[in-house]
Amino acid sequence: MAQRVKDISRLEVWRDIVSIKAEPELGDVIAGRDAEIALRSMVSNHLSWKSASIFHSKRVPSNVSSPWRDRYEIDLIVVSHKQISAIEIKAWSGSVRLSGSSWVQERRNGQQISHEDPLQKNQKKLDSLCAFLESKGIRVPKARISRVILWNRNVRIPLEIANRDEIIMHHELEKFLSHQKASGFGERFMMSVLELCLEREAGQIAADGFFSAIPTHDFDAATHAVSHLETFDKLELYGGRVLSGDLRYLRANGQSFSLKELASGRTIAVKCKRNKLFLFFAALLGSSPLISLSEPYESIPISSRDSVLFHAAGQKQPESIELSRIVRMVRG
Repeated sequence: MAQRVKDISRLEVWRDIVSIKAEPELGDVIAGRDAEIALRSMVSNHLSWKSASIFHSKRVPSNVSSPWRDRYEIDLIVVSHKQISAIEIKAWSGSVRLSGSSWVQERRNGQQISHEDPLQKNQKKLDSLCAFLESKGIRVPKARISRVILWNRNVRIPLEIANRDEIIMHHELEKFLSHQKASGFGERFMMSVLELCLEREAGQIAADGFFSAIPTHDFDAATHAVSHLETFDKLELYGGRVLSGDLRYLRANGQSFSLKELASGRTIAVKCKRNKLFLFFAALLGSSPLISLSEPYESIPISSRDSVLFHAAGQKQPESIELSRIVRMVRG
């Protein structure tokens, strides 16, 4: 098997690596990732407070009859004895307007992006979450609340959106953020969301009548089931772009390795120098590999043309991405 790697000369490997163009991330995506990193600054995958639990970045099957085909990612899930909430976080910048059933975002540079109505989409996610829990025989609270947080304080939206009950603006969370005693921003943010959700829960109960609480065993079962849901895998490309989806297989040295067997949170780095001149002399004069992987694949001889089979979120089919384009892989 090792002969296959030797068939590609070191200068060919050099050419493959230095010909890869950097793939930078879009500004809005970077802002969204900053919010995600803040959430992941929590020491555990969920926070419990005032008899409620909050989870972040969990994936649920869109159809419980085929749980491994299509899945939604929910940014935040809040579960209490009396309510269950799905919360979407948007870090959009610029302005937003309605166009039929779509929301059109116009960035400061004039670029326009059409989005599926996030309120309708998040409601679908909440419905799928409840269906998932009920399929496991778990009683779900009657109060089922869908919310979309517009996190950027400078985003401009029409009043017909801002006045919707499902929308939470940044200034609505700020009054809670300033009163939290937790040390990190991620934890203060999570606790602020909990306070806001519980406050709205109390208001809805007062308006609609008393919602009976689910038994403790159902609450415990729901939190256990949600805590064991997976998150998206991540694939970071050279230049900063990050893809979310499912890592399938590593195809290296004529072999195929299942990446789903890796533990959640495991990071695999693709190790290579990107400096053209340094790598050229290493190719000519050196003997160590010009490209390699970190544990547990560090012993496998790889080529710049070996690849990872990755199914990006929202795409119908997985694609092969050459290792020379990749900086690291992270299991969800």
